[in-house]
Amino acid sequence: MEILKDPVILWFLIGLFCVIAEFFAPGVIIVFFGVGAWVVSLLCLGMELGAPYQITVFIVVSIGSLMLLRRRFNPEPDGSPDLTDDFIGRTAVVLEPVQRGRPGRVTFKGAAWKAETTSEALLEKGRYVSIVRQESIVLFVEPIQEQENRRV
Repeated sequence: MEILKDPVILWFLIGLFCVIAEFFAPGVIIVFFGVGAWVVSLLCLGMELGAPYQITVFIVVSIGSLMLLRRRFNPEPDGSPDLTDDFIGRTAVVLEPVQRGRPGRVTFKGAAWKAETTSEALLEKGRYVSIVRQESIVLFVEPIQEQENRRV
């Protein structure tokens, strides 16, 4: 474990972990902390930085890059992203059965999402459903007729 005492390698591995973790978490947030860790790793290559400075640079770069990117791509004037157009009224496919009071999972845009319904019907695996609401990482779905046009 002598190798982990080198701050260049340690920060590089932290960055790598964050970038890999981004593939398993919805949203694009963790990758910015990976970028922050890699910036610290590069700075440690050229100069001797103490731990407080390393942590400060990590926090400033991570949060700064996150805020800069969100501000740049956020079309809403109040600062909150409006993703409802990307979800509401769109079609998803049930991966794990969804029943009122018992969440399941659906697939939408190539990703698996936790899903809930207020419908009394059991939404079985493979069924097409319509997204009626989104709250954070939970999609609220309702059954649709098979002959309706589907936009997945």
